Amino acid sequence: MILAKRRARAAFMAAFALAALGLVVAGCTSKPDPVSRPEQVYRFRLREDPPTLDPALVTDNLSEAVLVNLFRGLVAMDPATLAVVPEVAESWTVSPDGLTYAFRLRDDVFFHNGRRVIAGDVAWSFERLLRPETRSPRRWLLEPLEGSAEFTEGKAARVAGLSVVDERTITLRLSKPFAPFLGMLTMSGAAIVPREVYDDPARAYLRAPIGCGPFRLARWEQSSVIELLAFDRHYGGRPALDRVLVRIIENRQTALEEYRAGGLDSLDEVPREVTPDIRDDVRRYPFIGVGYIGFNLDLPPFRGNADLRKAINYAVDKEYLWNVLLPGGNSPARGIIPPGIPGHDPSLPGYPHDEAKARSLLAKAGYPAGRGLAPISLWVNTSDDNRAIAQQIQADLKKIGVELRIREVDWGAYLKAVEGTPEAPGEAQMFRFGWYLDYPDADAVLRLQLHSKNIGPLGNYFRYHNAAFDRLVDDALALPDPRARADRYREAERIAVMDDAVWLFLNYFESATLFKRHVKGAVLTPLGEFRIPLERLWIEKAGA
Repeated sequence: MILAKRRARAAFMAAFALAALGLVVAGCTSKPDPVSRPEQVYRFRLREDPPTLDPALVTDNLSEAVLVNLFRGLVAMDPATLAVVPEVAESWTVSPDGLTYAFRLRDDVFFHNGRRVIAGDVAWSFERLLRPETRSPRRWLLEPLEGSAEFTEGKAARVAGLSVVDERTITLRLSKPFAPFLGMLTMSGAAIVPREVYDDPARAYLRAPIGCGPFRLARWEQSSVIELLAFDRHYGGRPALDRVLVRIIENRQTALEEYRAGGLDSLDEVPREVTPDIRDDVRRYPFIGVGYIGFNLDLPPFRGNADLRKAINYAVDKEYLWNVLLPGGNSPARGIIPPGIPGHDPSLPGYPHDEAKARSLLAKAGYPAGRGLAPISLWVNTSDDNRAIAQQIQADLKKIGVELRIREVDWGAYLKAVEGTPEAPGEAQMFRFGWYLDYPDADAVLRLQLHSKNIGPLGNYFRYHNAAFDRLVDDALALPDPRARADRYREAERIAVMDDAVWLFLNYFESATLFKRHVKGAVLTPLGEFRIPLERLWIEKAGA
């Protein structure tokens, strides 16, 4: 039996060595006594309202930035080490065959409505995620459970792999070994919610979410502010912060001026020109994510035309994008799996800028010098950087005869145009996207984004379908040897990148955040600034 209470790291995480990177913005000062000091308020910015505050529906980082503070699941991902650690579950064991996970819950966990969390809440929350009427795009989190498909399809009244032993014990049984299962349970979709709130046809919980996280929702003024308050009964102890104000500020320059004026304590977008007054506030750190332009493979002109997709890849100058146009935050990508993740292939050639090769492939695709190729729509969500990237790609493609028309829309409209449904594609032919890995495993990007089972809102917005790719990714899930898994992922990546050119491969991400020097305790995690745990923060300045 493997006792997870030891917080043992998986072998594949050795590559990060994050402790050596010094990713904590904190001095030697201890947290202040919450009883003996003035109110502490932390203010950060989101560029738009979160599309949802329901953990079963979240797929984006705007929603995640709020949800991670309201909700908790059985386990969590330590933001510094990326190890899976206990959360609502104080410990767990895994059977030798890797099929049965037995979780023991803490007895001091309460929902924000005052009710104690019990094992039955875990079972109900997981069933809710799997129910078709919930329409969760994260249902795949629990698909490894025995009987999950039968339950979702209405062929069984309960999930065979979910068993409540007593109020503090629940077991999860898988239908087959599934290596990244624990990592997947750290995601917001696996959060625990109270049935009496979420079993509501009117869905009032969308505006008044209730979880068991360190903060509770106080108010949400659309397009203005979301206010969170410290939860006094949180099992991890009351946070040092009394209030968190999430300021909704769309314009990047406006947000920067607000930060300079003292209206924000951190800022997620560092300006390209870092002036002396904020130079000491900049914190840069790794981010396990990848950026790209997606092709909709169910729509013309990309359907069945890999040569066209390769031509576009060769036409775009990624070195110029990240070294000249937008320097300092990203590196040119050759593929899908970001550096630091087992399976990343530094020998993958990718598509370096080669205009002659782009022209040759464009002709081979049936469009010599672009003749006969109708203008293509490139969708982006509202952002200065997205706009600059789209305009540069537009200019690069114009040189070979490909005309792009840029569609810039807000986040909600953008997602609708990109995701489509399992049955029908969205209207976006090309779309700017970034994908952060919810857990540090190649599975978190290859299977979720490109497996044919996930076509549509589940993650495969590109509608990619390659049986050889699917088989390799499926095989990797059952392999206990990390090296063997990494080999499968490298082989699958080569198919998607070099054979099929499923994306316009743009960049591997890095993060940069501005923090006022009075903000202490921030863990600058490779999971991204929206996953920084606010319960670890405190403010250290005169009068705070």
